[in-house]
Amino acid sequence: MIASGRNNFELNAAIALRDVYRLFLLFAGDERIFDLAGADREDPLRLMRNDLFVDEITHLLIGTAIANRIQLEHMGAAEIADAACGELQPDVLEDKGSQKLGFREACNKIVHAIHIVPDRGNPAENPLTSEVKLRGHKGKQAWVAYLNIPQYVRASVLNFRGQP
Repeated sequence: MIASGRNNFELNAAIALRDVYRLFLLFAGDERIFDLAGADREDPLRLMRNDLFVDEITHLLIGTAIANRIQLEHMGAAEIADAACGELQPDVLEDKGSQKLGFREACNKIVHAIHIVPDRGNPAENPLTSEVKLRGHKGKQAWVAYLNIPQYVRASVLNFRGQP
């Protein structure tokens, strides 16, 4: 299905969705790696995971966020753009509370983050949760966003399948 949009080009949805799928599998499979490795910190599966997972998650998050933003601009899908993907604290220095992190804003925060943390606990000791912590700044304000990966993946799939 080729959807007509605002631009004179189409993103390859199959490639973008494959990266979204890989991102989801990293999170879904992380607990299984810990199950297989057990308590052995020197297990080759855990060593491989510890060496690669942060880089792989960061790479896939940035790539999918860029593709999602281009697709959102191309298709103008407001329903998907507002889909909840986590929580945003827009100014942690002033502690003004938190708000819903919409899909479009989640993509923006991923692209502009200066720090991406794929787990709130100790990732060498515990499997990943379904959240990624993003930190950055906008002007003098320091922000923190908690991105829920399953929600982000769902919105990404809808974005590239053209469904609200």
